Amino acid sequence: MGERLVAGLSGGVDSVALLHLLQAHAPSLGFRLSALHVHHGLSPHADAWLAHCRRLCDLLGVPLEVARVEVRRDAASGLEAAARQARYAAFGKAEADWIVLAHQRDDQAETLLFNLLRGTGPSGAAAMPVARPFPGRRDLHILRPLLDAPRSWIERYAEEHQLAWIEDESNRDERHARNHLRQSIMPQLRERFPGCDAVLARAAMHFAEADALLSRLAEIDAATAIREGRIVVAELARLDEARARNVLRHALKQAGVTMPDSARLQEALRQACGAAADRQVSIDLGQCMLHRHRGQLWLAPKHPLAVDTEWRGEAALDWAGTRMRFDRTRGAGICLARLEGKAIWIRPRQGGERFQPDPKRPRRELRKLLQESGVPPWQRKAMPLLWCGEQLVWVPGLGVDVAWQCREGEPGLLPKWEG
Repeated sequence: MGERLVAGLSGGVDSVALLHLLQAHAPSLGFRLSALHVHHGLSPHADAWLAHCRRLCDLLGVPLEVARVEVRRDAASGLEAAARQARYAAFGKAEADWIVLAHQRDDQAETLLFNLLRGTGPSGAAAMPVARPFPGRRDLHILRPLLDAPRSWIERYAEEHQLAWIEDESNRDERHARNHLRQSIMPQLRERFPGCDAVLARAAMHFAEADALLSRLAEIDAATAIREGRIVVAELARLDEARARNVLRHALKQAGVTMPDSARLQEALRQACGAAADRQVSIDLGQCMLHRHRGQLWLAPKHPLAVDTEWRGEAALDWAGTRMRFDRTRGAGICLARLEGKAIWIRPRQGGERFQPDPKRPRRELRKLLQESGVPPWQRKAMPLLWCGEQLVWVPGLGVDVAWQCREGEPGLLPKWEG
């Protein structure tokens, strides 16, 4: 069997034309084709778009998978970025060799301008590559076969083949910066500079070449400046400013983090290398936080505010943007008999807690135990604590309090925090 291609299908003209093209060439090229529609639920017409995609796939004989995602409307990165993040998270779960997307030349030009206006470096100016690995998955790649095709060509193709597509009303909302570029700025540029889309797309290719060279330099510097995924501040400070910024960009790219603008990146570097050694440094990079701890820089996700949550016997539950599991054991973990009939709560740290995980050592302040265990400050604030009444029973990384530990052969419960 050939490689598995999954086409991203929004129902718009670009993705409809792409699916039609792929379906026509699948027999001769020998690949297996399916489609993936991401249902964001942001538009009142979202269900109608899904129905349209189902009809199209039925007509073409292409299997369709639907991924329903939740998009935070109050996301710090903005609604567009949050929707894109949710969409790519859905793509990353696909059973495929290639995720095929319908970005075209006009999109490339708009992306280049948008990123330049955001102040991004060569990586952002390089815009979108035709093919690249999918972040976090070695077995998956992204392919954009229409990247050299203008939007007018795609629309003409769709009309000639009598294809039907939907129009997303949000694409006309010029409150979104990218829509303003598409609806107001690009038409003026095309009128004054005919062929500017091709020129901008070519410029993006030149930026991509420069970015590849900078990436190679970053890999050389990262060999000493990055250890176990964390940046060593002393090694970063030894580099000149441009190379240090290049290493920081490299670390963000490796982590799959959307690149912040150059001003925020510069401020992050200044604080990371310039703040006093005893000062706790936490820098908001939009999609994540950059923390300095014990001479190293850590990238950490941003989690929503934690709230008290009652555990009612579930095998797993979501907690403050993370996940907790509760495995049944025997002779390990929390003694289940002691929990029966009692209210069990998961709570964030408040301060002042005391804990005794080792019977050979006295009960001590949880803060000091976590410090001795090397748990970074931001993780201490985010970690879930399991309580039974007024007694602290379990702490991630430290284990079960001696008063609640299972004896040999007793049924037990072993919580696990996937933070």
